Amino acid sequence: MTEDGKDNLHKRLRRARIEAGLTQAALAQQVGCKQSAVSMMEAGRREAMARETLVKVAALLKVDLPEIPAATPQAFSHAISLCGNFSCPSNLPYAVGDDVYFLPLGNVGRGRHCIFCGELLLSVCAHCATPIAHRGGCCGACGELFVELPEGYVEDVSGWVAGRVEAIESLRRFLPSET
Repeated sequence: MTEDGKDNLHKRLRRARIEAGLTQAALAQQVGCKQSAVSMMEAGRREAMARETLVKVAALLKVDLPEIPAATPQAFSHAISLCGNFSCPSNLPYAVGDDVYFLPLGNVGRGRHCIFCGELLLSVCAHCATPIAHRGGCCGACGELFVELPEGYVEDVSGWVAGRVEAIESLRRFLPSET
């Protein structure tokens, strides 16, 4: 656990893989996925790995997955898509202490890829596979963040956030409004 009591699943899985003496490629081969999926998952992009594969990885590495509340299908009848790219102008960053959170602003397109950055859109939570039903920053079912800043990406969190917000606001003035 980190000093603030928050420990991310992808960090625990990475530590467990290293402690088990496995390379990303060896782990990928054992669970039936690509090494790149393991790499992206360990970087915090769990949407790169199917939930079933994540369960296999956790079982192999003897890491407990958090309890996921059962989703009620009728509560998620209006699923939406979000961009999982932390640097996309569709995600507005904000700082709380030394942590960065993202508020998805929407207007990312109706296809499979974001119209701003080209990343694959998220339509379900990468952690629990619950359909995304709101534009908030975290899953309503399990509480995991939809968009994460890679660990160690910036040293000056508040300065980076202020610069990104200014750049996004400037860019969004030229973008079509959401209808």
